[in-house]
Amino acid sequence: MKNSQFQALLQQINSLNYSQLKRLRHNTDAQISSNAVGQAISDREENLNICPHCHSDKLSRWGMTKQGIQRYRCKACSKTFNALSGTPLYRMRQPEKWLQYTQLMWDGKSLRKAASELDINLRTSFRWRHAFLKSPQNQGCSKLTGIIEADETFVPESFKGKRKVPRPSRKRGGGKTIKVPVSLALDRIGDIAHKVLKHDSKAEIESAIKSLIQSGSVLCTDGNLSYKSIANDLFVDHKCLIGLDNTRVIDDVYHIQTLNNYTMRWKSWMVKFHGVGTEYLENYLSWFRFMEQHKQHAEDDFVRAAL
Repeated sequence: MKNSQFQALLQQINSLNYSQLKRLRHNTDAQISSNAVGQAISDREENLNICPHCHSDKLSRWGMTKQGIQRYRCKACSKTFNALSGTPLYRMRQPEKWLQYTQLMWDGKSLRKAASELDINLRTSFRWRHAFLKSPQNQGCSKLTGIIEADETFVPESFKGKRKVPRPSRKRGGGKTIKVPVSLALDRIGDIAHKVLKHDSKAEIESAIKSLIQSGSVLCTDGNLSYKSIANDLFVDHKCLIGLDNTRVIDDVYHIQTLNNYTMRWKSWMVKFHGVGTEYLENYLSWFRFMEQHKQHAEDDFVRAAL
């Protein structure tokens, strides 16, 4: 609808009686509710009360964007913004395709397949994916409590997506494959922490999980001595599995099988991408963690997380 037609429609509202206004409101609410992206943005508008630039609460409405999103102007710094300002979705176009794209993310579709199915450019597909992944990455685990399982896993180093490879190229089957260490830790209530490490060293492992472990916890690990030092420094109980006696479970409750199963599911899921660039590995870890923690997902979970 053109803006002139919309303005004419608004002028006709004054001629409606109370009963007709209620019917109009019900129909309008129904249309907004059926648009999950519009509803998510509308909900954010309802809670928007400070300027993202100077954090002042003195705001005034300042027109609408072409997509129909309310714009605001800060009376303190005179800057304008809308509900998407400061979010990964700011200035992203074609919102009518966002939900379809996030559903393809739930299905684990590759960039090319997603671009083909939605008739968008491959670069757009790449930008959208990492825009939707920014928020899950920033909403990582802040603490681990109770029985904590920790371990490292390794994935091949990859420069996929890079124009230049910072090392001599190798022929298939020749040379030593460099493995990138990944620290993984979780507790039994579902909190999951991960970090791509530069080296599989004690200092790197400590920096990844030491600050997350809460007092009174029980740390379950394999025979890596780095974890023993962490447990001693934090004065937490340490259960070392798969030691000299090949013990895998202690007292029927202390083990790292939950973490091993999680790692196996993640690696099986990664196979469909035929290799992931090491630079973006953290994003894919966050993506998988987000889906594991939202198994009963709503269609707009990724959108709301990005907001």
